[in-house]
Amino acid sequence: MRSEGDHINELPDDILVNILSRLTMKEAVRTSIISSRWRYLWRGFSGCLNFDDPFTMANSKWPHLNLKSGPINVERHKFVNWVNQVLSSLEGHCTEELRICFDVFSNHDIDNWIKFALERRVRRLELDFSRVVYNLRFVGQYTFPSHLDFYSSFRHLTDLSLTTVGITGEVLEHLLCYCCPVLEVLNVAESSSLTSLKVSGPSLKLKHLKLNKLDNLKDLQLHAPNLLSFEYSGPILPFSFRNVPNLVDASFWGCFSAYIAKNLCQHSIFLVQLHTLKLDTCHLLIGDSEYRAGRYLHDIPEMCNLKHLEIIGTPKVNDLIFCIALLEAAPSLYKFSLKLVSQYDYESYESVKTIKDQPYLSFIELRSIRVVELLGFVGHTADFELVMYLIFSAKLLEKIIIDPCTTWRVGTPRELIWRETAEYQSARRRAFELAAKFPLWEFVIP
Repeated sequence: MRSEGDHINELPDDILVNILSRLTMKEAVRTSIISSRWRYLWRGFSGCLNFDDPFTMANSKWPHLNLKSGPINVERHKFVNWVNQVLSSLEGHCTEELRICFDVFSNHDIDNWIKFALERRVRRLELDFSRVVYNLRFVGQYTFPSHLDFYSSFRHLTDLSLTTVGITGEVLEHLLCYCCPVLEVLNVAESSSLTSLKVSGPSLKLKHLKLNKLDNLKDLQLHAPNLLSFEYSGPILPFSFRNVPNLVDASFWGCFSAYIAKNLCQHSIFLVQLHTLKLDTCHLLIGDSEYRAGRYLHDIPEMCNLKHLEIIGTPKVNDLIFCIALLEAAPSLYKFSLKLVSQYDYESYESVKTIKDQPYLSFIELRSIRVVELLGFVGHTADFELVMYLIFSAKLLEKIIIDPCTTWRVGTPRELIWRETAEYQSARRRAFELAAKFPLWEFVIP
């Protein structure tokens, strides 16, 4: 019996299906219990099909978390059955997004999932088959289909993300040039088959490119006039940035980031156009003698358009000096983010030299920074002096964000557990103590 004012049930089925498609898949399925009319409406779902089980994956990687999942082989079987059951139940003609993230390598099933994406004209496709055991990520890797006529229906694809999927440069280049005319986002990570890649083409629409943990990559050529952002971690490759005139956002990690940091002058034409730059300085390994010689401090080219600088590094004094030299070279910088990686015990943390004893730094004025973000704050001497230095040197500073959560835990199931620990709570108290000393500045402490 319909109650007075129950207008939603007066809507036609296609309108209700459109509404359901704006929900998550699980929310849409739950509506099947409303009434007999709603029982099968979810089968027309055309929104984001998100098959992800991060807590089971986390429990397999870190059993001490006690997230109550079974052995990984049992969980793989359950996951594959779940995906197959849902996909076989859907009756719509199109799907906005298909996202499948789990440690699986059932080739036949994965082939069928890709076929489903083609038939439903998926716009965004993400396949992430990351291994539970990291050092086995290249073992038994699913290989993306190599028969190129298979891709004729990828013409609607705008976003493709492949992690722990074997795919060759030839297949990727064919997809980019001939099969995906509207592709704007490409993300490839941990592919054992990718040894060379040429991203080029006069009609290429690609705007965002991420290439990460490609240990076997030996050659990379970029000629992408529409590319806006580029992220790379992998072997050191001598590729040029001259053919990316619209690139404004660049991120480099691992040993290649150290290579870029030590050769900034060679890339000055590219750096001057950036609005956002993210670097990993953990592999930089600059010694005291190099700083005393003034190397890497006075040869940094001016990055006049840079608005946001993000550094992943340690609170070792040489790393911090390099960060501050980068800040000085960015006269229009608005935000500075520093994500600290603790690679030492607390005793050595207290014994490291701090920036207050560096005479070079007393002459630097940070002219435009308004927001500072510090992740991985512990609350020892190096942390306090860094924040105080930035407060006194950045004359326009308005907001300071301090998060004691360790960098590598953020965004993982371990983050919530860490935020309940005594170590986190102790660091958080120290952050509030620091904030109390500077009441004129806005402090944000999660």
